[in-house]
Amino acid sequence: MAKSREDLVRWSLQKAEEYLESASMNLQNDRLYPAAEEIFRVIETSLEAMLYHYGVKKIEYPGRKKFTGRLALQFLIRDTLMSFGRIDRETYDKYLDLASKLHKGGYTHGKSFEKGFLEETLQFAEELFYRSKSLG
Repeated sequence: MAKSREDLVRWSLQKAEEYLESASMNLQNDRLYPAAEEIFRVIETSLEAMLYHYGVKKIEYPGRKKFTGRLALQFLIRDTLMSFGRIDRETYDKYLDLASKLHKGGYTHGKSFEKGFLEETLQFAEELFYRSKSLG
């Protein structure tokens, strides 16, 4: 794994770009469920890159019991990016909404996605990716 903050940012952006390419390809080939998962990964990984850029060293939320994983990421995005005006409330709310629709959809039997919704969501993911990339 990366050793410096810059390495973490670079690694996150590289992963986000790979997910973006995969999501676009899956969407073009009407593989909607894999496209949805990859789109969500682009969003999360782009936000991780922003967190690393602004000084977060690890996706871990402090407290009596440390939170890790997706829950820690949500708290860190709120406390590090949104609270300091690095992303707006609308972007944060959209991220949380998409977390429910895209990621949690994987746990719902028979869940399907509309192609138009995924195309719109991919555009949001691309904007977030390029916004993250412009920080470096």
